[in-house]
Amino acid sequence: QMRCLVAKRLVSSMAPWRSRTPTTAPSQCTLPAAVASLPTNQNHASNSKLKRRCYQGVWVREEWAPGIMAMQRSFAARPGDVVLASVPKSGTTWLKALTFATMARAACPPASPAHPLRRLNPHDCVPLVDRLFAVGRDAVLDALPSPRLMCTHMPLSVLPPSISGGPHCKIVYICR
Repeated sequence: QMRCLVAKRLVSSMAPWRSRTPTTAPSQCTLPAAVASLPTNQNHASNSKLKRRCYQGVWVREEWAPGIMAMQRSFAARPGDVVLASVPKSGTTWLKALTFATMARAACPPASPAHPLRRLNPHDCVPLVDRLFAVGRDAVLDALPSPRLMCTHMPLSVLPPSISGGPHCKIVYICR
């Protein structure tokens, strides 16, 4: 039961990213201008209703572009960090649940009735860093206990160097 209390504290310390209250960091003040300067898919004959911007050779949703830029500028991986990488709708929820259960196994056994995944959605247990940076809530990542478990929909070529090229971070990738 003591182990489950540790897991509950872990999940409750992670919950703040669900808040929709943005906090603008000083480094984000120039991001709207940088996003506006990126090529858009609206210039071409496109059936897509979603506005996309081309950033470093990758087409991303316009609302995600500021977060991706901010993340590249300021994200610093810690030793032991685990990043789940996937394209949307490819099994992200399933991957989050499996990885969270594995990493929290010592704190809360899977058979425990108090296991966080019995009452929370996997999206509540594993933050999507793209969204955190897009809404200016990247400080939440600093509050997470190590090793941090995070998720992204960004391709490897756009991930910050501390994730893609650093020795501290592990990347778990799923595709279908």
